[in-house]
Amino acid sequence: PPPPFCRSPNMPANPPRAVQLVTLNMEDKRVDVNEEALTELTQNLEATGAKKMAIVSVMGAFRGGKSFLLDLFLRKLRYDRKTGNTGESTNSREVPPRGGDEPYKLPAWLLDAGKNIEGGTADSSDGFRFKGGMDHCTEGIWAWSEPFVRKINGEDVALLLLDTQGAWDGNMTKEQSATIFGMTALISSKQIYNVSQQIQEDKVENLAYFMRFAQAALRQTAKATKGGDQANIDTPFQSLDFLVRDWANFEDEWTLEKCKEQMAQHRDRHLNPEKVVENSTAEALQCMFERIECWCLPHPGLKINKATWTGNVDDIDPDFVRFLDEYVHQVFSEGLKVKRILGSEMTSQTFPKVFQTFVRAFQDAAPVAMSFNQAMTKATVLLAKEQAIESYVEKMNETLKSNPSGLSEDDFEANHSKFSSTVEEEYKKVTILGSDEVRDETWEAIRTSLESLHQRFRDENARRLEKALVVFANYALVAIVLFVLDRISDWVCDWWSQTCQDMSRVMLSIYLILATYVGYQAYKLNTERGRLATAAAAAELWKEVLRLGTVYWGLLFTKETWAEVGTYVMKGIEYAKDLASGKQKPGNNAPKETKKNK
Repeated sequence: PPPPFCRSPNMPANPPRAVQLVTLNMEDKRVDVNEEALTELTQNLEATGAKKMAIVSVMGAFRGGKSFLLDLFLRKLRYDRKTGNTGESTNSREVPPRGGDEPYKLPAWLLDAGKNIEGGTADSSDGFRFKGGMDHCTEGIWAWSEPFVRKINGEDVALLLLDTQGAWDGNMTKEQSATIFGMTALISSKQIYNVSQQIQEDKVENLAYFMRFAQAALRQTAKATKGGDQANIDTPFQSLDFLVRDWANFEDEWTLEKCKEQMAQHRDRHLNPEKVVENSTAEALQCMFERIECWCLPHPGLKINKATWTGNVDDIDPDFVRFLDEYVHQVFSEGLKVKRILGSEMTSQTFPKVFQTFVRAFQDAAPVAMSFNQAMTKATVLLAKEQAIESYVEKMNETLKSNPSGLSEDDFEANHSKFSSTVEEEYKKVTILGSDEVRDETWEAIRTSLESLHQRFRDENARRLEKALVVFANYALVAIVLFVLDRISDWVCDWWSQTCQDMSRVMLSIYLILATYVGYQAYKLNTERGRLATAAAAAELWKEVLRLGTVYWGLLFTKETWAEVGTYVMKGIEYAKDLASGKQKPGNNAPKETKKNK
């Protein structure tokens, strides 16, 4: 069983917490998906209403401060949500320059939730667990169950935080560590590799082990791949940050800009192919990632490493906070993009299927070229299908929205043909890893789905055609009521009351105008779609008029309404008698109107 303070996959689904998505069984050498946790996470993603998603993951050796860093990320994201910052604003906080005499004040996002950082105590459930000690949670991939909605290029995107456990620990083989890194790289928009003190050759080589494997597997499969963008295959991963902890080389008098220059120099020394002596590893990384950066953090303070530390922010070195504040703003702005797999954007709907596909590719806790290629092929097929179907549905919905009364049969079929052709052209530009046979089979599956959607939209259009006149039901009902009242007044009072005659003329004018308007709409419909469609629409209009009449009648003439009116009338009679007898003065104790008797 996991240690007592590890997050249990079977915890209640409601509170946000760390859930284990992937378990790495060291004894059986298996990688498995926690279906319950994945289902909960998927439901939470869909609940945000954001279709697209981005994933930030932190990876590194055991007891390297990953969970502590993720808890700080949570503080920043919660503060941004509270203050309405969706991620598009930059870090505009004015701070005293580094190296001066003016003290550095802690940022508001770090202090807002209290002095103690979440995850710092054994019973903490509102953060990742980072308490000091030598035990650690079960190896695998953990996620924060609550997505955060951010803005990326003006669009709402659901952001997930992942924590990897066990990668390159002493009790794991290189293959098993590559499994953790490989799965994380495949599903992350931005991957943060947490290293201690400096970027070392063995750390870079650990990454390159999987990179070379993935690169060779992709190139082998790419030979049979036609269509799409070759650049997506050559550079399949998005963003990689080397986060160097406990960096001891910043001089006290240096400005932040001077420190950034040293970070860039350190990055180039280990990752720039032009400056690295043995540059094959650096070249492999640069080819596989769109963006590689390095950020260095000084030591957070000696109290942080003690097992008795409960997460008090006052114990953190201010210089560490200065660099941390700058970095967290960069993490959720610079280089953070919507998650894409070979050019196709992943959504909250495709996430669980793609995630399961990648985990199965590493089921034996070691990367295998065949399973990796199959996983990439399946993932690209899933995304291509969703992208094509979503494009068709969006176009058809926009067309029907602009034509609320429906389209003629010819116009509807013309739009279907045009949209299907457009979707096919878009599909030809999508990268699908695999042979022509895979691409053809995928298009056939998409075409079958489009035909089903075509029938669904055709039925919807037919319903709209039948209800083309329903929107005028209230006008028709008012005209009918006024017509009936006019006829009644002809027999009851027009022959002796001038007031009734005036009212009849007003009612006549109104119902003639309404009848003319509804009749003109019926004439237009007859001209555009013929007598059969007009007759069907008129029948639906009459049904709606009867329905509305029943509803309004029930509202106006319920038993409660009549009882209220009766009571009101009786009070009025008694009041009139009292006035006549002199018991009451005008205005005193008169019966009050209510909503019902008015």
